[in-house]
Amino acid sequence: MSRINVLVATMSPDMKAEVIAESVAARPDMDLVGGRCAVAGEVDALLERIPSSQPGAVVLVGPPIETSELALRWLEQRADLVVMLVDVVDDTVRIAMRDPRLDSLLTALRGLVERVGRQKHERVARIQLRPVGSPESDIVAVDQVSADRPLLHASINWIHQLLKDAVGSVSDDNGDVHGLSVTRTTVLESLDTTSERDPHRQPRDLSQADAALEHALAAADAKIEPLAAAARVFGLSSLEFRLMVLTLSPELDLRFQRCMGFLLDEMSRRVGTMGLYSTLLGSTARIRGELAQAGALASWLTFDGQAGRQPASDEPLRLDPFLVQWLLGERHALANDPRVRRPMQLVPWSGAGLLQRCEERDTAVRLMSRIHDAAARWTLLSGDDPAGWRALVELGATTEQVVLIRVDPTRLASVDIIEVEDCARRLGRMARLTSSPLVIDVTKADGTEAEDDWLRLFFAAVSSTGSPATVICRDETRVVRLLGSVPYELVDERALSMGARVAAVRAAASGAEVYLTEESAQAMARRYPLQVDALEHAMHLASSRPKNYDADDPSLARFVTACMEVAAEGVSHLAERIEPIFTLDDVVLPLDRQQQLMEIVDNVRLAPRVLDEWKFREQLPYGRGVTALFFGSSGTGKTMAAIGIARRLGIQILRLDLSRVVSKYIGDTEKNIDRVFMDAEQSGSAILIDEADALFGKRSEVKDAHDRYANIEVAFLLQRMEAYEGLAILTTNMRQSLDPAFLRRLRFIVDFPRPDAEAREKIWRQCLPVESHTLDDQAFRQLARRIDLTGGHIRQITLRAAFLAAAADKQIGLDHIVHAATAELAKLGMPAVQIDLHQARQAA
Repeated sequence: MSRINVLVATMSPDMKAEVIAESVAARPDMDLVGGRCAVAGEVDALLERIPSSQPGAVVLVGPPIETSELALRWLEQRADLVVMLVDVVDDTVRIAMRDPRLDSLLTALRGLVERVGRQKHERVARIQLRPVGSPESDIVAVDQVSADRPLLHASINWIHQLLKDAVGSVSDDNGDVHGLSVTRTTVLESLDTTSERDPHRQPRDLSQADAALEHALAAADAKIEPLAAAARVFGLSSLEFRLMVLTLSPELDLRFQRCMGFLLDEMSRRVGTMGLYSTLLGSTARIRGELAQAGALASWLTFDGQAGRQPASDEPLRLDPFLVQWLLGERHALANDPRVRRPMQLVPWSGAGLLQRCEERDTAVRLMSRIHDAAARWTLLSGDDPAGWRALVELGATTEQVVLIRVDPTRLASVDIIEVEDCARRLGRMARLTSSPLVIDVTKADGTEAEDDWLRLFFAAVSSTGSPATVICRDETRVVRLLGSVPYELVDERALSMGARVAAVRAAASGAEVYLTEESAQAMARRYPLQVDALEHAMHLASSRPKNYDADDPSLARFVTACMEVAAEGVSHLAERIEPIFTLDDVVLPLDRQQQLMEIVDNVRLAPRVLDEWKFREQLPYGRGVTALFFGSSGTGKTMAAIGIARRLGIQILRLDLSRVVSKYIGDTEKNIDRVFMDAEQSGSAILIDEADALFGKRSEVKDAHDRYANIEVAFLLQRMEAYEGLAILTTNMRQSLDPAFLRRLRFIVDFPRPDAEAREKIWRQCLPVESHTLDDQAFRQLARRIDLTGGHIRQITLRAAFLAAAADKQIGLDHIVHAATAELAKLGMPAVQIDLHQARQAA
């Protein structure tokens, strides 16, 4: 017996795949490629180890929605390869090494290899593993008719008897060869071959078969029999059900296809027409009239390519191919339809794994029960934490072992309106047939009128199927307007409490190898307002990076950096993101000004205690954020102080770019300003507005339209500042130009004076690293006394001097400083200063 090479792979870590791999390794007629169970991503490399001259097979464990495309790609690459797709049905399948089902599975695999054909469909088999005690067989080929489904079995018997009578009624006494290739006797003989059907259970005539079908339909369990589920969900009449069964017949038996060709007098035809099926069921005109009046089959998009209309009499009538697969037992077939895959979120939503407390699990279970018990009522999950709702829904589905249908309808924005309606109806049909919750996430919708039109149609089409849906949104007012008369229940409480968010931060930190105390996690949750899915992203980002061992806590520094990057991920181009590099110790100011800067830090850091614990929030309907104005001459350290405050708080700064924010188009400036504030709120950043007088200038008397709109912009900015709850720092050189109405809204106003001689000496020392110069204390004192400039200009001088010294291949000397200072003063239109270089050299 020749040995075959078998590669066992799984879409995700799965104990059942490991057991199959061990069973392959134990068989004397098989070699396990790689010596272990691989993941799907490794298959391409492992296939190269199988010589093309030796028989090979891949066993891939996973849901068909994930495995089908991979199988087709592998079959294209290798013409000698066989693929067996193993689908684990339901959630618990008890399987062991000596399980007889494994021998059956692997024996079937060997048989497939030995009789491998040329076509792709001849080299692939689909297998379903079902739980022990399932009403269906443990290992079932999807294309095999199971006798354990009474309704399907009765349908086959009825089709058999109906076609047998129809073929038998065709006369061949006149010598014609009906269909040009097959005689009536040949067709009848093929139908008389019982094959897998039990001859003792097969009815003797059509009336018995019809009665048996009616009885089986009435007694069928819709949870087990897809045919019964379709009949009840679609609300099919007895006639419509029989038509659906007839159109399914070519998929059930090759002999039924031969009958269709014979009855249509054209053996190349393998599918019946509407005219043929109507004749088989009775009078063509009467049948078509009844079907048109009922209309259920057309409205549920049952037939392929009919677009909700009744087909012509001579058109081939086929069932929707994905519906056919589902009716024959393929659980994921409806989700494989390309017409519904576009808006579907196929992978689980992030964040559920971070909700580890019992409180969140109980909330998720209650939420899932609420969704299931909604009947025809829709459920709206609204608020500013859509990721929290998504994570709770995902957690509830996992806990209750429910398969979600996740939909993002914004992916249909560029699709034709008719296709939007078709997609929505198919999604509703899938939800009804599979009893799966349909969850629609519209948080990415931009709110335009054009979007409202197709989104309203999408909701109406889903509702027309009778399928309840859950909508995750930010603005329930808009969704309610689009739903129209659809009944709904609004869940408007916050998805995750502060305690849940803190617990999620600790769980994410733990996943990144960081231990956080409750207090540290609370501070981080407030500092970086990341939603739970972003926290999971930060956890994975941190885990994938090397640790910075120069930091005090390498793991914590890595996690904090990842949180900062994720928080700033969606920041628009309207603001410049600044990483805080200066500290407050770098800012040279009088003592009282330094104390004011520390007070700003405390106002931000202690806001939760004062506003929430001490209830001051109730006394502040607006103006809860911390706003500060830094004014003074250019170069006095205003921007440096803002950066130092951000660093002390451990946050980033978004500097508002006036060239991008201010627009000549009416209303655009306000939108841009609002976007920057939203970016800051979502990323937990501080806002820095340099040259604030350009935006907050005094409102002028309205003399023309330009004045009126300029005043509107200022008024909007003032209102947006009041509504902002974060830290906003504004700098200006001209305090007198600011609108008085703006000044009263500021919590802090800090004057940055020109530095005196003592302050200038300190600035000179800070701007010249020790290893870069040869200056002594006397030189620094002389520079501080002679050059009366602010810190910004001093930094420019030291930088220019550094390049002069580097060009001369020397350290920075006083002569380099004098040369650079002369150029800087000339730039400012000021006379050069005299510095005694000789005295400085003697002192040195």
